[in-house]
Amino acid sequence: MRFAPLLCALPLIGSVFAAPTPIKDVSAVAGVEKRDVDVLAIVTELQADISAIAAITPTSVEAEVTVCLEAVLVAFNKCGEALGIELDVGLDADVAIGAIAKRQDIAPEAAQILAAVIAQVNVFVGVVSSDVAAIPAVAALLVKIDSTLCLLLNAIEALLAGVLSLVAHILLDLKCALAPVLAGVLGLLDGLVGGLLGGLIFTVDGLTGGLVGGLLGGLLG
Repeated sequence: MRFAPLLCALPLIGSVFAAPTPIKDVSAVAGVEKRDVDVLAIVTELQADISAIAAITPTSVEAEVTVCLEAVLVAFNKCGEALGIELDVGLDADVAIGAIAKRQDIAPEAAQILAAVIAQVNVFVGVVSSDVAAIPAVAALLVKIDSTLCLLLNAIEALLAGVLSLVAHILLDLKCALAPVLAGVLGLLDGLVGGLLGGLIFTVDGLTGGLVGGLLGGLLG
């Protein structure tokens, strides 16, 4: 199975389709009140949901990859609903977040969990072979994961200012190179660490070796 052509082509796909949808303050919407949410509990549940998804490998076939990627999107949408936003919208739609974080002092903890989520999703999308990724339905799921994760991260940043900077630095410290299909996520985080995340070299071998287990264990241990 071939990986190199896919890894070269996907940054262009992500740059075109994964531009984050703006988050607007719901207080500007007449008749809508914000509600307090426990952001730490919500992202902790997201991480549990992502961790429960069955792993795939470079030899996984379309059906296996589809089940995995669809489960990732279900977890993202569940998290978005808990935060009070609708993630299943077009990229040009206005998205309002109807929540206020109960606590602002949990940003470091939330950042650790979000970094673990990104790392695990990075594994899922990074090991999909180019043959399977070229299937239109799978390609659409990969693009959707990138754009939805961008929107989710923006929403959490709106609730916990500065959390994305913490996430970016954690991933950089751990040398977590993002797969090209997560070009939108990379674009969102890279500027927060002076472009250094983009300088890390992504390899499939790095994902499928011991690095990932150590990475996730270090984040969540």
